[in-house]
Amino acid sequence: MKRIGFRNFVAITKNDFAVNIITNLSIQDGEQIAATVGFFDGVHRGHQYIIEQLKKVAKANDIKSAVITFKTHPRKELHSEFVPQLLTTLDEKLELLAKTGIDYCILLDFNPEIQNLSAEEFIKTVLKEKLHASHFLTGYDNRIGKGRNDDFEKYVQYGEEVGIKVIKTEEFLFEGKQVSSSEIRRLMSEGDIAVANKLLGYNFKLTGTVVEGQRNGRKIGYPTANIQPYDKEKIVPSNGVYATWTIFENLRYPGMLNIGQRPTLIEVPNKETIEVHILNFDKMIYGQEITIEIIKRFRGEKKFENLIALKAQLDKDKKRVISILNKNNHP
Repeated sequence: MKRIGFRNFVAITKNDFAVNIITNLSIQDGEQIAATVGFFDGVHRGHQYIIEQLKKVAKANDIKSAVITFKTHPRKELHSEFVPQLLTTLDEKLELLAKTGIDYCILLDFNPEIQNLSAEEFIKTVLKEKLHASHFLTGYDNRIGKGRNDDFEKYVQYGEEVGIKVIKTEEFLFEGKQVSSSEIRRLMSEGDIAVANKLLGYNFKLTGTVVEGQRNGRKIGYPTANIQPYDKEKIVPSNGVYATWTIFENLRYPGMLNIGQRPTLIEVPNKETIEVHILNFDKMIYGQEITIEIIKRFRGEKKFENLIALKAQLDKDKKRVISILNKNNHP
Protein backbone atom coordinates (compact mmCIF):
# COMPACT_ATOMS: atom_id res chain seq x y z
CA MET A 1 0.00 0.00 0.00
CA LYS A 2 1.30 3.46 -0.84
CA ARG A 3 2.06 5.67 2.13
CA ILE A 4 0.42 9.09 1.92
CA GLY A 5 1.55 11.54 4.58
CA PHE A 6 0.16 14.95 5.44
CA ARG A 7 0.28 17.47 8.22
CA ASN A 8 -1.91 17.37 11.29
CA PHE A 9 -5.44 18.42 12.12
CA VAL A 10 -6.45 22.09 12.34
CA ALA A 11 -9.79 23.85 12.57
CA ILE A 12 -11.06 27.26 11.53
CA THR A 13 -14.05 29.38 12.35
CA LYS A 14 -14.90 32.11 9.85
CA ASN A 15 -17.66 34.67 10.32
CA ASP A 16 -19.79 32.38 12.50
CA PHE A 17 -19.23 29.39 10.22
CA ALA A 18 -17.02 26.53 11.35
CA VAL A 19 -15.46 23.61 9.54
CA ASN A 20 -12.92 20.99 10.56
CA ILE A 21 -9.85 21.17 8.33
CA ILE A 22 -8.01 17.85 8.17
CA THR A 23 -4.59 17.57 6.57
CA ASN A 24 -3.54 14.01 7.42
CA LEU A 25 -6.03 11.72 5.63
CA SER A 26 -7.53 10.47 8.85
CA ILE A 27 -11.14 10.44 9.99
CA GLN A 28 -12.20 9.48 13.51
CA ASP A 29 -12.42 5.70 13.83
CA GLY A 30 -15.86 4.35 13.09
CA GLU A 31 -17.10 7.59 11.52
CA GLN A 32 -18.31 7.22 7.95
CA ILE A 33 -18.45 10.06 5.45
CA ALA A 34 -19.93 11.09 2.14
CA ALA A 35 -17.16 12.71 0.12
CA THR A 36 -16.50 14.65 -3.05
CA VAL A 37 -13.18 15.80 -4.51
CA GLY A 38 -11.98 18.76 -6.56
CA PHE A 39 -9.89 21.92 -6.53
CA PHE A 40 -13.01 24.07 -6.03
CA ASP A 41 -11.42 27.31 -7.21
CA GLY A 42 -13.92 30.07 -6.49
CA VAL A 43 -16.41 27.76 -4.75
CA HIS A 44 -18.87 29.03 -7.37
CA ARG A 45 -22.53 28.14 -7.87
CA GLY A 46 -21.65 24.88 -9.62
CA HIS A 47 -19.49 23.82 -6.70
CA GLN A 48 -22.15 24.97 -4.26
CA TYR A 49 -24.70 22.75 -6.03
CA ILE A 50 -22.47 19.67 -5.72
CA ILE A 51 -21.86 20.40 -2.04
CA GLU A 52 -25.58 20.79 -1.38
CA GLN A 53 -26.17 17.36 -2.95
CA LEU A 54 -23.34 15.99 -0.81
CA LYS A 55 -24.93 17.34 2.36
CA LYS A 56 -28.29 15.81 1.40
CA VAL A 57 -26.70 12.39 0.92
CA ALA A 58 -24.87 12.70 4.25
CA LYS A 59 -28.04 13.72 6.08
CA ALA A 60 -30.12 10.94 4.51
CA ASN A 61 -27.57 8.36 5.65
CA ASP A 62 -26.80 9.93 9.04
CA ILE A 63 -23.11 10.40 8.22
CA LYS A 64 -20.72 13.34 7.90
CA SER A 65 -20.02 15.35 4.74
CA ALA A 66 -16.46 15.92 3.53
CA VAL A 67 -14.93 17.94 0.71
CA ILE A 68 -11.48 16.79 -0.43
CA THR A 69 -9.47 19.60 -1.99
CA PHE A 70 -5.90 20.73 -2.57
CA LYS A 71 -3.66 23.50 -1.25
CA THR A 72 -2.26 24.42 -4.65
CA HIS A 73 -3.55 24.08 -8.19
CA PRO A 74 -2.85 20.50 -9.37
CA ARG A 75 -1.69 21.73 -12.75
CA LYS A 76 0.99 23.85 -11.05
CA GLU A 77 2.36 20.77 -9.31
CA LEU A 78 2.45 18.89 -12.61
CA HIS A 79 3.90 21.77 -14.65
CA SER A 80 6.14 24.10 -12.65
CA GLU A 81 5.97 26.83 -15.30
CA PHE A 82 2.17 27.07 -14.98
CA VAL A 83 0.95 30.23 -13.24
CA PRO A 84 -2.63 29.86 -11.99
CA GLN A 85 -5.11 32.71 -12.19
CA LEU A 86 -7.03 31.87 -9.07
CA LEU A 87 -10.54 33.07 -8.30
CA THR A 88 -9.87 32.53 -4.60
CA THR A 89 -6.80 32.35 -2.41
CA LEU A 90 -6.50 29.30 -0.17
CA ASP A 91 -7.81 31.23 2.84
CA GLU A 92 -10.76 32.55 0.84
CA LYS A 93 -11.56 29.07 -0.46
CA LEU A 94 -11.54 27.61 3.05
CA GLU A 95 -13.80 30.39 4.29
CA LEU A 96 -16.28 29.81 1.47
CA LEU A 97 -16.23 26.05 2.08
CA ALA A 98 -16.88 26.70 5.77
CA LYS A 99 -19.93 28.76 4.83
CA THR A 100 -21.44 25.82 2.91
CA GLY A 101 -21.95 23.96 6.18
CA ILE A 102 -19.89 20.86 5.42
CA ASP A 103 -18.52 18.86 8.33
CA TYR A 104 -14.98 18.29 7.06
CA CYS A 105 -12.60 19.84 4.57
CA ILE A 106 -9.76 17.43 3.82
CA LEU A 107 -6.96 19.66 2.58
CA LEU A 108 -4.16 17.84 0.78
CA ASP A 109 -0.88 18.51 -0.95
CA PHE A 110 -1.09 17.42 -4.58
CA ASN A 111 2.19 15.56 -4.15
CA PRO A 112 3.58 12.66 -6.24
CA GLU A 113 1.81 10.08 -4.06
CA ILE A 114 -1.55 11.64 -4.89
CA GLN A 115 -0.64 12.47 -8.49
CA ASN A 116 0.18 8.86 -9.31
CA LEU A 117 -2.98 7.28 -7.89
CA SER A 118 -5.30 5.71 -10.43
CA ALA A 119 -9.03 6.20 -9.97
CA GLU A 120 -9.26 2.67 -8.57
CA GLU A 121 -6.47 3.33 -6.06
CA PHE A 122 -8.02 6.63 -5.02
CA ILE A 123 -11.43 5.07 -4.38
CA LYS A 124 -10.14 1.95 -2.64
CA THR A 125 -7.14 3.36 -0.76
CA VAL A 126 -7.95 6.99 -0.01
CA LEU A 127 -11.75 6.97 0.16
CA LYS A 128 -12.29 3.55 1.73
CA GLU A 129 -9.19 2.61 3.72
CA LYS A 130 -8.12 6.05 4.89
CA LEU A 131 -11.36 8.02 5.11
CA HIS A 132 -14.01 5.33 5.69
CA ALA A 133 -16.22 6.78 2.96
CA SER A 134 -19.50 5.02 2.28
CA HIS A 135 -20.64 7.45 -0.43
CA PHE A 136 -18.71 9.32 -3.13
CA LEU A 137 -20.23 12.11 -5.22
CA THR A 138 -18.73 13.20 -8.50
CA GLY A 139 -19.74 16.01 -10.82
CA TYR A 140 -21.63 15.01 -13.94
CA ASP A 141 -18.52 15.47 -16.13
CA ASN A 142 -15.76 15.08 -13.54
CA ARG A 143 -12.98 12.52 -13.89
CA ILE A 144 -10.43 11.46 -11.31
CA GLY A 145 -7.17 9.52 -11.17
CA LYS A 146 -3.90 9.68 -13.07
CA GLY A 147 -4.60 10.11 -16.75
CA ARG A 148 -8.34 10.36 -16.06
CA ASN A 149 -8.80 7.25 -18.15
CA ASP A 150 -11.74 5.65 -16.36
CA ASP A 151 -15.38 6.69 -16.70
CA PHE A 152 -18.26 6.85 -14.24
CA GLU A 153 -19.24 3.21 -14.77
CA LYS A 154 -15.73 2.18 -13.69
CA TYR A 155 -16.00 4.38 -10.59
CA VAL A 156 -19.24 2.62 -9.69
CA GLN A 157 -17.55 -0.78 -10.15
CA TYR A 158 -14.56 0.16 -7.97
CA GLY A 159 -16.89 1.52 -5.32
CA GLU A 160 -19.08 -1.59 -5.27
CA GLU A 161 -16.01 -3.76 -4.73
CA VAL A 162 -15.28 -2.01 -1.41
CA GLY A 163 -18.74 -0.93 -0.31
CA ILE A 164 -18.81 2.67 -1.55
CA LYS A 165 -21.89 3.98 -3.34
CA VAL A 166 -20.74 6.24 -6.17
CA ILE A 167 -23.22 8.92 -7.24
CA LYS A 168 -23.09 11.27 -10.22
CA THR A 169 -24.72 14.67 -9.70
CA GLU A 170 -26.94 16.08 -12.41
CA GLU A 171 -25.68 18.85 -14.67
CA PHE A 172 -26.08 22.24 -13.03
CA LEU A 173 -27.12 25.25 -15.10
CA PHE A 174 -27.52 28.81 -13.86
CA GLU A 175 -29.87 30.90 -15.96
CA GLY A 176 -29.46 28.29 -18.69
CA LYS A 177 -25.66 28.38 -18.68
CA GLN A 178 -22.97 26.02 -17.46
CA VAL A 179 -20.91 27.32 -14.56
CA SER A 180 -17.17 26.68 -14.43
CA SER A 181 -14.08 28.36 -13.02
CA SER A 182 -12.66 28.74 -16.53
CA GLU A 183 -15.82 30.49 -17.76
CA ILE A 184 -15.70 32.90 -14.83
CA ARG A 185 -12.05 33.66 -15.59
CA ARG A 186 -12.96 34.34 -19.22
CA LEU A 187 -15.67 36.78 -18.18
CA MET A 188 -13.28 38.58 -15.87
CA SER A 189 -10.61 38.83 -18.56
CA GLU A 190 -13.23 40.55 -20.74
CA GLY A 191 -14.27 42.92 -17.95
CA ASP A 192 -17.69 41.37 -17.41
CA ILE A 193 -17.34 41.21 -13.64
CA ALA A 194 -21.08 41.62 -13.07
CA VAL A 195 -21.88 38.33 -14.83
CA ALA A 196 -18.85 36.67 -13.23
CA ASN A 197 -20.24 37.64 -9.82
CA LYS A 198 -23.59 36.06 -10.72
CA LEU A 199 -21.87 32.77 -11.52
CA LEU A 200 -19.77 32.97 -8.37
CA GLY A 201 -22.81 33.68 -6.22
CA TYR A 202 -21.00 36.52 -4.43
CA ASN A 203 -18.90 39.58 -5.25
CA PHE A 204 -15.35 38.87 -6.40
CA LYS A 205 -12.78 40.48 -4.13
CA LEU A 206 -9.13 41.41 -3.93
CA THR A 207 -7.36 41.75 -0.58
CA GLY A 208 -3.98 43.33 -0.09
CA THR A 209 -1.82 45.99 1.48
CA VAL A 210 -2.04 49.70 0.72
CA VAL A 211 1.30 50.89 -0.67
CA GLU A 212 2.52 54.37 -1.48
CA GLY A 213 1.93 55.75 -4.95
CA GLN A 214 2.73 59.06 -6.66
CA ARG A 215 -0.12 60.91 -4.89
CA ASN A 216 -1.23 62.56 -8.13
CA GLY A 217 -4.87 61.92 -7.30
CA ARG A 218 -4.69 64.27 -4.34
CA LYS A 219 -3.92 67.15 -6.69
CA ILE A 220 -7.38 66.91 -8.23
CA GLY A 221 -9.39 65.85 -5.18
CA TYR A 222 -9.35 62.12 -5.87
CA PRO A 223 -6.75 60.49 -3.61
CA THR A 224 -6.34 56.77 -4.20
CA ALA A 225 -5.19 53.77 -2.23
CA ASN A 226 -2.74 51.71 -4.27
CA ILE A 227 -3.21 48.01 -3.52
CA GLN A 228 -0.65 45.24 -3.62
CA PRO A 229 -2.62 41.97 -3.56
CA TYR A 230 -1.39 39.33 -1.12
CA ASP A 231 -1.49 36.49 -3.60
CA LYS A 232 0.22 37.09 -6.94
CA GLU A 233 -1.52 34.03 -8.36
CA LYS A 234 -4.98 35.51 -7.88
CA ILE A 235 -6.62 36.78 -11.05
CA VAL A 236 -7.00 40.53 -11.55
CA PRO A 237 -9.89 41.63 -13.79
CA SER A 238 -9.16 43.34 -17.10
CA ASN A 239 -8.05 46.96 -17.23
CA GLY A 240 -10.76 49.55 -16.72
CA VAL A 241 -12.75 51.52 -14.18
CA TYR A 242 -15.04 49.70 -11.76
CA ALA A 243 -17.63 50.43 -9.10
CA THR A 244 -16.53 48.79 -5.84
CA TRP A 245 -17.15 48.35 -2.18
CA THR A 246 -14.03 48.84 -0.07
CA ILE A 247 -13.82 47.06 3.29
CA PHE A 248 -11.54 48.57 5.91
CA GLU A 249 -11.68 47.64 9.59
CA ASN A 250 -15.00 45.82 9.01
CA LEU A 251 -16.69 48.90 7.52
CA ARG A 252 -17.80 49.15 3.86
CA TYR A 253 -17.24 52.25 1.77
CA PRO A 254 -18.24 52.97 -1.83
CA GLY A 255 -15.36 53.43 -4.22
CA MET A 256 -14.18 53.56 -7.79
CA LEU A 257 -11.34 51.34 -8.84
CA ASN A 258 -8.88 51.77 -11.68
CA ILE A 259 -6.96 48.77 -12.96
CA GLY A 260 -4.31 49.49 -15.56
CA GLN A 261 -1.52 51.84 -16.52
CA ARG A 262 -3.03 55.27 -15.70
CA PRO A 263 -2.25 56.62 -19.20
CA THR A 264 -2.81 60.27 -18.19
CA LEU A 265 -0.44 60.04 -15.23
CA ILE A 266 1.90 57.32 -16.44
CA GLU A 267 5.32 57.31 -14.78
CA VAL A 268 6.61 53.86 -15.68
CA PRO A 269 5.62 52.44 -19.08
CA ASN A 270 3.63 49.19 -18.91
CA LYS A 271 3.44 49.19 -15.11
CA GLU A 272 0.02 47.91 -14.06
CA THR A 273 -1.55 49.39 -10.94
CA ILE A 274 -4.63 48.66 -8.85
CA GLU A 275 -5.88 51.81 -7.14
CA VAL A 276 -9.17 52.74 -5.55
CA HIS A 277 -10.64 56.11 -4.65
CA ILE A 278 -12.72 55.54 -1.52
CA LEU A 279 -15.70 57.86 -1.24
CA ASN A 280 -16.36 59.67 2.05
CA PHE A 281 -13.00 58.54 3.42
CA ASP A 282 -9.98 60.58 4.51
CA LYS A 283 -7.85 58.23 6.62
CA MET A 284 -4.17 57.56 6.00
CA ILE A 285 -3.98 53.79 5.57
CA TYR A 286 -0.53 53.06 4.15
CA GLY A 287 0.59 49.60 5.20
CA GLN A 288 -2.94 48.60 6.19
CA GLU A 289 -5.06 45.77 4.79
CA ILE A 290 -8.10 46.51 2.66
CA THR A 291 -10.47 44.34 0.67
CA ILE A 292 -12.07 45.47 -2.57
CA GLU A 293 -15.37 43.91 -3.69
CA ILE A 294 -15.55 44.55 -7.43
CA ILE A 295 -19.13 45.10 -8.61
CA LYS A 296 -19.21 46.39 -12.19
CA ARG A 297 -16.92 47.69 -14.92
CA PHE A 298 -18.43 50.79 -16.50
CA ARG A 299 -15.68 52.11 -18.78
CA GLY A 300 -12.24 51.37 -20.11
CA GLU A 301 -9.06 53.27 -19.42
CA LYS A 302 -8.64 56.49 -21.36
CA LYS A 303 -5.83 59.01 -21.81
CA PHE A 304 -6.88 62.59 -21.11
CA GLU A 305 -5.18 65.75 -22.34
CA ASN A 306 -4.56 67.09 -18.85
CA LEU A 307 -5.52 66.77 -15.18
CA ILE A 308 -8.48 69.13 -15.62
CA ALA A 309 -10.03 66.82 -18.22
CA LEU A 310 -9.28 63.81 -16.03
CA LYS A 311 -11.00 65.44 -13.04
CA ALA A 312 -14.07 66.22 -15.14
CA GLN A 313 -14.32 62.55 -16.10
CA LEU A 314 -13.81 61.42 -12.50
CA ASP A 315 -16.66 63.70 -11.41
CA LYS A 316 -18.89 61.85 -13.90
CA ASP A 317 -17.51 58.49 -12.79
CA LYS A 318 -18.34 59.26 -9.17
CA LYS A 319 -22.00 59.83 -10.02
CA ARG A 320 -22.03 56.61 -12.04
CA VAL A 321 -20.50 54.65 -9.16
CA ILE A 322 -23.08 55.94 -6.68
CA SER A 323 -25.88 54.96 -9.06
CA ILE A 324 -24.47 51.45 -9.56
CA LEU A 325 -23.87 50.84 -5.87
CA ASN A 326 -27.32 52.08 -4.89
CA LYS A 327 -28.57 49.04 -6.84
CA ASN A 328 -26.04 46.74 -5.18
CA ASN A 329 -26.20 47.82 -1.57
CA HIS A 330 -25.90 44.44 0.12
CA PRO A 331 -23.21 43.00 2.42
